[in-house]
Amino acid sequence: MSARIVIAVLVFLPVIARANPVMIDGQSLIAFGIVAFWALVIESGIATLALVSSGLLIVPTFGTLIVANVALFLLGFLPLTGRVSLWLLEPGVVLADALLLKLVASAPFLQGGEFVGVSWRRALVAALLGNASSFFIGVIGSGAPWIVHETGGLE
Repeated sequence: MSARIVIAVLVFLPVIARANPVMIDGQSLIAFGIVAFWALVIESGIATLALVSSGLLIVPTFGTLIVANVALFLLGFLPLTGRVSLWLLEPGVVLADALLLKLVASAPFLQGGEFVGVSWRRALVAALLGNASSFFIGVIGSGAPWIVHETGGLE
């Protein structure tokens, strides 16, 4: 029974925590870590599930995508957040993630016996689904659409 409670608390931490994945300040560093961790897990999980029907192994692909997405976030997304509009940055990250998915899928240790290859279309759809879920977790974590001001209006 206590394991179920712990799992439920861990699953709902992104909803409770408030953090902005783009603008990190000292006060929200712990909340950012929680939100970023779950966004990473959900994004990598959705991308893995979108690619698994092409014959990739689930657990090794999921682990590799976590490492690859951390690298893409730290080396691609964060350095460009202050220099490029998010309207241009997000599609660029989706394209970079699709390229990353194609590269990851070409690794022989991730391919199962019935591997048929990953097309550009499948990689792009997997990247789009994964990044959209990550974006929405960040929006929910920052509380942006639902924060009510003292005047009663939404932000």
